[in-house]
Amino acid sequence: MPFYEKKCREAGIELNNIKSEEDFLKIPFTYKDDLRKTSPFERTSTDKRHIFGLYSSNGTTGKKTFYVYNYADREKQAKFVREYFSSIGMKKGGLGAVIAPIGSQVMGHCMMWQFEIMQMGMTICSDLTPESLLEIIESLPVTDIATLPRMASSFSENTEWSEAAKKSSVERFVLGGDFLSDARRKLIEETWNARAYNSYGMSEVFGPLANECIYQDGLHYIDEDILIEIIDPETFQPVKVGEPGIAVFTTLWEKGFPLLRYWSGELFRKYTQPCPCGCNLPRLEHIGRACDCVMINKKYISPKQFENVVLSAGIKNARVVLENDFIELQYDKMGPAPDNDVQEHLKALFEMTSLVCRPLDHAGLGLESLKPKYIIDRR
Repeated sequence: MPFYEKKCREAGIELNNIKSEEDFLKIPFTYKDDLRKTSPFERTSTDKRHIFGLYSSNGTTGKKTFYVYNYADREKQAKFVREYFSSIGMKKGGLGAVIAPIGSQVMGHCMMWQFEIMQMGMTICSDLTPESLLEIIESLPVTDIATLPRMASSFSENTEWSEAAKKSSVERFVLGGDFLSDARRKLIEETWNARAYNSYGMSEVFGPLANECIYQDGLHYIDEDILIEIIDPETFQPVKVGEPGIAVFTTLWEKGFPLLRYWSGELFRKYTQPCPCGCNLPRLEHIGRACDCVMINKKYISPKQFENVVLSAGIKNARVVLENDFIELQYDKMGPAPDNDVQEHLKALFEMTSLVCRPLDHAGLGLESLKPKYIIDRR
């Protein structure tokens, strides 16, 4: 493909000369900016007769980027969906609900396609409000919901909503678009009396490219179709198995837009032990976007870790601000205040000796966006 041939040639590499793993690791990374600077048709060799559609990223971290999807991509996504979702109990005859932005964004469409692939009925709601979801679960026998983790957990904040959730027919959530902490999963499952599964997808491939099994202990992925390297962001070398790093994706089929060493900006680590489910697919832990994490004494501290502390204590809306010599915990003044245990846990997590608590109006927390910032680093 000219896009990659040009990129490699500029780095002094000829793609035709790649014969070994050592040669492969010399290929330069592909970054999101490379994609933003080119049109989708510059990045594909797909004949227009074989294009299934043109879809975009959601644009939460910058200008939307459009991608060509071909029929081979749809077939490959169907393979992934059947592998993952049949193992967690989805089946023909169920009714799925997609609670997500639709528009041109590929992830919303992937949520719809996954229910179609499983031969399930489907309803769609692009209005991300609890009231809209409430109307759906009270009117329809929904069994499975695909949405954001924060959308699913919002029903815990209102007695009427939580009672409706428990009375609903919902059996499962497939949650993507953001990280899922253990504490938020527990909150969702207790609120809905349903199982919550973590799913990972990306606009450049599709969703779900990795998904949890019934043991909810890591994201399985089909390694014969996707090569995932975990790279140290400082040395740009592979990390040891089990250590965290940036996930770099290479697709291994005739994709509408192939990915060749695509730098995702997302932190993952690979599991070293086999899964109790017994399948031979490898597993990953999704830590979160690198730009949302902070580095303290050469260790990543993620929003997942912060959320596990505050959400476990019943503090449902909070963020933390790191200053040079103290941390400030900002929390919704209408909810519970952080007790001494929470404060001590946060000081230990961020390796600080001083913590200040600051109650704010809910709007003042700035957590209303699709992907809010939970850790603000001002150091």
